[in-house]
Amino acid sequence: MTSSSISVLVSTFHPFPTLSFSLPKTTPTSKLPSILNPVLALPDQSLSTSNGKSIDINTKGTLSSLLSQDAQAGFLLFRLVPKVLGGKGGFGSQLRAAGGRMSSQKTQNNDSCRDLSGRRLSTIKEAQK
Repeated sequence: MTSSSISVLVSTFHPFPTLSFSLPKTTPTSKLPSILNPVLALPDQSLSTSNGKSIDINTKGTLSSLLSQDAQAGFLLFRLVPKVLGGKGGFGSQLRAAGGRMSSQKTQNNDSCRDLSGRRLSTIKEAQK
């Protein structure tokens, strides 16, 4: 590897393998989707760095700008994840509502339940009185 190129590792998701290729340091980050599309053919994809920082492909940065100051290794590690369509957070609000209902049920009437011998708990309570 020469000093003008960077080894790029792209960790993907199942069933795709991890991709490895070498690119010039001056490659714009906006070119990364067009480089990955012929290999993976994913219409909606999201790239992030290994520490979870999302890569904005609309910025005018290069691959060399993504290298950390102390990184002398000359390689970049990306994580590719598919974009998942979602709504307005309905599932979270459903969980919140269900949690409120569950915590408000402080007293439960278990009289109609049966014990291990098959007797109703209400008859056992009456017999104990």
